[in-house]
Amino acid sequence: MKKTIVKEDYIKFIYKVLERKEKVSVSIIANEFEISYSSVSNMLKKLKELGWINYEPYKSIYLTKKGEKISSKIVSKHRLTEMFLVDVMGFKPTEVHQIAEEIEHINNPAFFNRMRKLIQNPIKDPHGSEIPKCDY
Repeated sequence: MKKTIVKEDYIKFIYKVLERKEKVSVSIIANEFEISYSSVSNMLKKLKELGWINYEPYKSIYLTKKGEKISSKIVSKHRLTEMFLVDVMGFKPTEVHQIAEEIEHINNPAFFNRMRKLIQNPIKDPHGSEIPKCDY
């Protein structure tokens, strides 16, 4: 089963909910993505098959070590991109989220390492959220 943007969006959302110390459930995911519970359940089964999450129906959802590594990388790329867009390109913090949503799925470590170096390895994004440390 291959990695897709939708799968990455799911585990990124799970990561962010867990980061807030909240429980992750089918209903919270369904509400976020505005889709049916059955669609969420089907995707969660796929993510479990990939080894990215621990999932049992009617129980809280958690990231596995593998899922945590992948999701923290996606979140890191997103937040780093937002910081780059503000610091280097002069965007306002309110203008960068959608652009970062698209760029975070690029799989090119050199691109993100250069971006990180250009803005001197920031630890927070322009909204004050921590940029996870990771190897891209």
